[in-house]
Amino acid sequence: MLTKPYQREQIEMPEDEPVTTGDAQVREHLDIILASDEFSASRRASELLQHLVERALAGDNASLKERLLGVDIFHRRSDYDTSTDAIVRVTANDVRRRLAQFYSRHPVQPLRISLPLGSYIPDFIAATVRQPESTLAGTVQISSSALPHAELPPAAYLEHSASAITPLPAKTRVLPRLLYPLGLVLAVLLGWWFRSVHDRGAQTNSAYSFYNDLLGPIGLNGPGKTEIALTNPHMLLYLGLNSPGPALGVSPKDIPVPADMAAVLNKSANDNQADFPYHHFFVDYTNYTGIGEAKAAAGLARTLQATGRSAELTEQRFLNWETARQDQLIILGAPHESKFVQDTLSAANFTIGYYSIHNAHPLPGEQTEYVRSHTDDVIEDYGLIWMTQSPSGARVLVLAGLTSAGTAGVGEFFSDPQRMWPVYQQLRTAAGSHGFPDSWQVLLRIQARQDVPVSVTPIAVRITRTPQG
Repeated sequence: MLTKPYQREQIEMPEDEPVTTGDAQVREHLDIILASDEFSASRRASELLQHLVERALAGDNASLKERLLGVDIFHRRSDYDTSTDAIVRVTANDVRRRLAQFYSRHPVQPLRISLPLGSYIPDFIAATVRQPESTLAGTVQISSSALPHAELPPAAYLEHSASAITPLPAKTRVLPRLLYPLGLVLAVLLGWWFRSVHDRGAQTNSAYSFYNDLLGPIGLNGPGKTEIALTNPHMLLYLGLNSPGPALGVSPKDIPVPADMAAVLNKSANDNQADFPYHHFFVDYTNYTGIGEAKAAAGLARTLQATGRSAELTEQRFLNWETARQDQLIILGAPHESKFVQDTLSAANFTIGYYSIHNAHPLPGEQTEYVRSHTDDVIEDYGLIWMTQSPSGARVLVLAGLTSAGTAGVGEFFSDPQRMWPVYQQLRTAAGSHGFPDSWQVLLRIQARQDVPVSVTPIAVRITRTPQG
């Protein structure tokens, strides 16, 4: 709800004609925009822009109306009053402002996305300036508001070299929709990154050579591809409404918040949710993933590139038995988040639950149960690096903590060759003359402060299946 009148800002956009271009090129450009400083700091503006582009590419302009956008994006009721609730108009103007800032700071682009005033249907505009080769050098730095301390290769920009930027064909809309929409900007960024990594011949790094044993066939060209699966935890979105929603128990995804609970939640609510007279929880298990899983994916991407491997990004909710039979998998996040993973992976010495990791056969000095604990802003968590196989024999690598911060710690440890080298040596020694094992586990202790892992220590290593000769 706005507390004062909102003044529309007039944005000057290039006067090129809207054109048709390939859907892949539009999506790559959109992902670069969403990863920029202008959009990574605003979840609301990012979600609206992504939705508008997706629906336009799908040819569904009829759904790009203010009321429908309020319902689909901002979880308003279908009968909400657009004259008093200007959330769509305000956010659309914010998108226009951020687009203008983005193109002002990054003027050399293969195309432009424009949102004309008075419309929610985006235009895709051909660029008229060729990109000089000198701008392709260096690395792309992720915004500090997204994934700190991580560098990305300039792969997305390399695809738009001078030889690739050619005049675009005449007007039409591209049709296919985004296969795996991820609500978080982090996940969008990672999707762009992995598409740029996929099928690209990366140069190997000698410091990572022992990962060839650790990873086995994962990420290599073969009969099936390798997929990195992010967890899909159930989220409760706390949102304010102008009118009462359905009563408790009527809708499984729309839950009214009791007045006494709203009084507590309102103290920490953002986006002026507390100003609305009614409050509801909306259940969502399709659009979000944890920051720890996103950080683990970032580190894993660097490792795959350093070993000349590639992978595609997906979500665990899309996994099925066909995937298990054909594809190598990397699971990021606790296995209990996915029934498919629980049903597919066989039991091993260490099994991970909601609050603890169970040790089926403790060795001297080991515990039977490793339980996470939380004191003030310090978390002591536990996690697993678990290489195993699906029933069909495809490799499955699990990087998981009991919490999202724990998963970040596991991912950081696995992606650091200096820290993984002693673990690799221990596994190789334990395997003896049988060759490097194809199924093994490493139990890690993670200490995190304010949900950021500060210390990761290996405490147990197991070979969980007879190594291949």
